Amino acid sequence: MRRGLDRRGWWIAAGLTLAAVVGAGRLGLDGEALRSLTVTAVPHLAPYFQPSWNDLPRIGGLLVETVAMGVFGTVLTMMLALPATALASRTVSPHPAVFHASRQVLNFLRAMPDALIAMVLVQGFGLGPLPGALALGLHSGGFIGKTLSERCERLDPKVLEGLRSCGASWVQVMRFGVWPSIEREIVGECLYILDRNVRVATTLGLVGAGGIGMKLMTDLRTFHAADAATVIVCVMGLILLVDVASTVIRRRLA
Repeated sequence: MRRGLDRRGWWIAAGLTLAAVVGAGRLGLDGEALRSLTVTAVPHLAPYFQPSWNDLPRIGGLLVETVAMGVFGTVLTMMLALPATALASRTVSPHPAVFHASRQVLNFLRAMPDALIAMVLVQGFGLGPLPGALALGLHSGGFIGKTLSERCERLDPKVLEGLRSCGASWVQVMRFGVWPSIEREIVGECLYILDRNVRVATTLGLVGAGGIGMKLMTDLRTFHAADAATVIVCVMGLILLVDVASTVIRRRLA
């Protein structure tokens, strides 16, 4: 058995190596291309290792705007996801037609990337953070609504049947049977989506949706490498702070 596993591992390694060689050939990554890439890339990338801190106050204001986009997007996410959780769950939805309609709406929102929604909303609302925050809320609402509705479907049906047999209304079933069972999951998903929305908000400015991303886009297009490097460093610091804060909150809630 051990010899068979070792032989299978060798075959897998050989297959991956062959795929890498073929892929490199298709991409034109030969020795000459790599040497020329090194010669041309290093001088252009060198300024990105020398950030300039002259515009730091403005960058700080844009980072606050980016965080606000993520927070507002998260609030909108939960405002959409919590009702959708009840309507799009097969076991607790008030009617099959409501269930199917809600599922399709959630599928549509999940299928539309944040950047694409932001690009569409920028056409209607203009440049600024509002289209970005709305895009975050709509896409994340579809994702979290689908996730929580599937968790509702995994609840013990006997608990819900017991409440219904006692004369509980649909609202009471949701209040006393469903929400207490998924309350921890709701808090966890809210923290996760807040962390995710802040990270995505840093890039939505690339499509004109406000935040630090708009400055980054401007610096990159005007070849201000030192300023762009400063923005990248600040964005990395912001993401690290959000991740640490999310971890601390999770531990305290646990």
